[in-house]
Order: sequence, then structure tokens, then C-alpha cells
Amino acid sequence: MTADRLTILHVYPRQMGVSGDRGNVAALVRRAAAAGLDTEVLEYAPGDDLPAAADVVVIGNGPLSAMRSLGADVARIAAPLRSFASDGVPVIAVGGGFDLATNEVVPTEGTPLAGFGVFDARAVRGAERRVNYFVLETRYPLLPGASKRLAGFEDHATTIELAAGVTPFADVVSGGGNQAGAPVEGAIVGTSFGTHTQGPILPLNPQLTDGVLAAAVARLGREYSPDPEQTATIDRYAREARATVDRYVDKAFKRIA
Repeated sequence: MTADRLTILHVYPRQMGVSGDRGNVAALVRRAAAAGLDTEVLEYAPGDDLPAAADVVVIGNGPLSAMRSLGADVARIAAPLRSFASDGVPVIAVGGGFDLATNEVVPTEGTPLAGFGVFDARAVRGAERRVNYFVLETRYPLLPGASKRLAGFEDHATTIELAAGVTPFADVVSGGGNQAGAPVEGAIVGTSFGTHTQGPILPLNPQLTDGVLAAAVARLGREYSPDPEQTATIDRYAREARATVDRYVDKAFKRIA
């Protein structure tokens, strides 16, 4: 953070941004503004110089073909991204971006792809395809009193194999999740999380956006407190959307072989 401006780094927005992932960035910007925080969004493309500092990192969803095309660049910036996470910078990885942020992505055919290694896990393709509404109870630290219940959408055919001791991002209420035995979803390391929850996840779940920004701001020795009057309308829209997911989650549930 420089000159009282919170820096949000969006990694591969063109290649890994097929599920409304700019909405996650927009939610961070809007929510920060409601807490009196100015923001700067930096977009990183393959071959660019990775910024030396960031306060939040967002990696969005994308197909396996995009991941293959990014292989050399992934190897080039993997260590700096791991350093961001180990230094307490929240790295938010969604969908294919979560797969890419594990140690490796194992396709059904061909050579495994090395990932960023932010999360000590493997993303193994070839699981049952899950296309459904998604309801979770998150384990990510939120502001006091905030609901841990999250809602979104799940669309993937991946098993996430967490290494021993890795904390899942959430417990599954309805949906598939990591599909590795236990009914859990995603992964947490420090203040970073990976998940297959789309929607996009942050606009649908403002309390999670608050949790991310609180972690980013606490790292800088400041307090985070959004103005309820400025967030009232957005909070109401998100609450109504989550209620719709809860109401129709069983009817909307689908499995694609």
C-alpha cells in the first residue's frame, strides 16, 4: 500500500477471467471505498514485470488450454506469488485459478502442469462434472458476527487433493466441493484462499469481501470498518441472491457425467 492506496493485483485477467472474475475485483474496490480506502487495480499479463508489492491478489477462472499456454510464465512468477501469500497478502484464487495456484494440475491426458504452489495441493482432472448451486460454511476468518454461510455456483470436474494439515476453505452444505472424500471445499493458507465457488463469489458474499480486506488492512497496521449506510443496497441484493440459492438449491442441482 502506497500513499494510502490499496493495491489490488489481478493476475491473467484475459486468460483466467471467464466467469465474471472482474466482479471479484470490483467488489473489493467498492467495498474498500465504503471503508474510506482508495484502491489501485493493476492487471498482470504474461511477460509483464510482476509488481514488487500488492495488498490483494486475484486469480480468476479459466480453461485448461489457457493454463497450458501460460506454463512458462507461471514458472516465472510462481515464487513471487508464494512470497506474497507467505507475507500475509491475501491471494484469492477461483475456479481454474485455484487449480493453477496448487502445486500441479493433472489433466486426464498429457503431462501434468506445474502450478504456482501457493496451496499445498493437487488439482486432478477427470472427476464427476459438477454444475450446481453451491452452499458452504466457510472457515476463512471473517469480521466478528458475520455469517459464515456462503452461496455461489460450482462448475468443474476436478478433485482437489489437499496435503496433510491444509485447512479447507469451507465445509460443504450442498454441492460437490473438493470431491476427495470429505465434504469440504477449497483450501486456506494464511490469509489466502482457493475455491471453485463462482458467481462471482465476492459480490454474492460481502462478508467474505470484508474478511479479505480486513486481512489486507490489518497487515498494514490499520483497521477496516465499512460504512453500513454505503453498503446497505449491495448487502440487500447479495442477501436476496443468497436466499434464492438456498431456496432452489435442491431443484437446481445437476450432475453431468
